[in-house]
Amino acid sequence: MANSKWFDREFDLSFGPNRYAAIYDQLKDAPERLRRATAGVSEGAAAEKPGGKWSIKEQVAHLSVMEPLWRTRFLDIKDRKPTLTVADLTNSATTDGGFNALPMEGLLQRFETQRAETLRLLDSIDALDTASTSLHPRLKQPMRIIDLAYFVAEHDDHHITVIKEMQ
Repeated sequence: MANSKWFDREFDLSFGPNRYAAIYDQLKDAPERLRRATAGVSEGAAAEKPGGKWSIKEQVAHLSVMEPLWRTRFLDIKDRKPTLTVADLTNSATTDGGFNALPMEGLLQRFETQRAETLRLLDSIDALDTASTSLHPRLKQPMRIIDLAYFVAEHDDHHITVIKEMQ
């Protein structure tokens, strides 16, 4: 999965609401899986940028940087906005964030805090609402809340896999 580029991925969103519990658990477990994936990596090694690409610290930070967008998009769907809020496809917040100077523990805690806030939002809305959809601006496909949750969980897994492959 990680060898393929995230932007090249396609998503089959034809599953039913019965998958929501498993997707929710995947979202909930992501901070712990990220912690395990980075365990034992030194601060220096975590800041290395192989081939000029993101470091492990930047991969970790990217996940927390994305959380506010995910929450906004969940609300876009709930509010039946025609199109989801557009992401910064250049990822400048990650690339220019200076995350290599920060301790790994702080980056991991930031993701845990951000993800907990996202889960609280999901707990407060009808995640099984299949009537409300918004168009994903890049993928050009409508998404329900469960679809976006799946997309976010897959995004987590993509970056966790990349981190494991970097070691």
